[in-house]
Amino acid sequence: MAPFLEFELFKAVPSITQIQLDKFTETDAIIDTVDNVTIGEEVTVNPYRANPVMIIYGLISLLLIIRFSRNLHQIYKLTRLEYEIIGHLKLIKIEDSNMVSSFFNYMFIPKQHTFSREDYESVIAHETVHSKELHTIDIILLELLSCVFWFNPFIWLYKKAVLQNHEFIADEKSVSSGINIENYSNTIISLGQKDYRVPLTSGFNFIQIKNRIIMLHQSKSSVFKRTLNIISVILLFTGIFVFSSCKNLDDTLSGEPLVVVIDAGHGGKDSGNTSFNVSEKDIVLNISNYLQSLSDEKLKIITTRTDDTFTSLDERITFINNQKPDLVISVHCNAHSNLEQSGVEAYYYESENFERYSESMKYSSVLVSALIRQSFDNAKIKPANFKIIKDVNSPAVLLEIGYLTNSIDNEKLNDLEQQQEIAQFIYNGILEASGK
Repeated sequence: MAPFLEFELFKAVPSITQIQLDKFTETDAIIDTVDNVTIGEEVTVNPYRANPVMIIYGLISLLLIIRFSRNLHQIYKLTRLEYEIIGHLKLIKIEDSNMVSSFFNYMFIPKQHTFSREDYESVIAHETVHSKELHTIDIILLELLSCVFWFNPFIWLYKKAVLQNHEFIADEKSVSSGINIENYSNTIISLGQKDYRVPLTSGFNFIQIKNRIIMLHQSKSSVFKRTLNIISVILLFTGIFVFSSCKNLDDTLSGEPLVVVIDAGHGGKDSGNTSFNVSEKDIVLNISNYLQSLSDEKLKIITTRTDDTFTSLDERITFINNQKPDLVISVHCNAHSNLEQSGVEAYYYESENFERYSESMKYSSVLVSALIRQSFDNAKIKPANFKIIKDVNSPAVLLEIGYLTNSIDNEKLNDLEQQQEIAQFIYNGILEASGK
């Protein structure tokens, strides 16, 4: 069954060198009052997590590419030797191979060969077909594909089938040029016992003797039918490989939108933080509604409330889990007794589920990075166990978009155009982190 390996796409976390990660030690913060909430130590976000599978894949691919480069260099040195021109070919006599082979219009034969006249004519005709049909290009492309997709067994079957078809074509056209089929068959038998040929070349001795003899004595219609069957099988395997070897975990290839629940904090009787006659519940509701208006084929945005109504935390969590979202963002505004305190903060829950934890931390990092671009002065990300991010079954972020107690942040948060821009930057951050 294909594929045997799956590779994640678009999972690297963008660089966030401008984000300050510090320990939360303030005891007089006025963040939402929630019982039994603890804030963890700051963490250093590593944007690139080493994947052992990818390391092994990279090392093997590198070794194969080195081997391919070495073989090309070996052939290049051989082509610098003296040659004689015979028809379409440049004939080069070498000592490190006892096989006949060709690379484009260069033909390599053993220096101390003992070919009869019939054998010599057969191999010249055979290698001339390889040269004129540009079979070397196929071989080079197959080698490159093998370096990249070595883990997929179908690439090796495909390579074997193509090389076999090259020999069948060369045999059939050589005999069609007027060479006696019996003499040609005897040449295949006499030269088919050799073991080593120059890498990346088309070789007279390359394919199994039995198959070539059978193909030579079949009718042309049978040859065509078998070739057609081989091509059909190759196309089938290629289709399986193309459509199943890669899986995008963010559904970017499947066309399915990323489902995101935006939780506008507080509401109704719970106004949240209030400062300069501005209530947190109103600001986050406006931003939540703006975000919902951006919902499209890439992001399906669902909100926990669309008006000024109170919903308990348990009711919110139940609603969110019923949606089975890919991401949850609970939007809040911060407050502090120190009126100079400003900027954005993101909290994520350090879950035992590594995938959920790493996704939450990644989204936290990218979202605060996006909001920094919206002219907030600084940003922090911290682990915490707020109920709204702890009890949901999806990656989740509690996002504090500025301090209402800071006059500069308050002015931004109370401006309708700035609220729309904040919503747009959050939307862009989700797309960036998800690879949509």
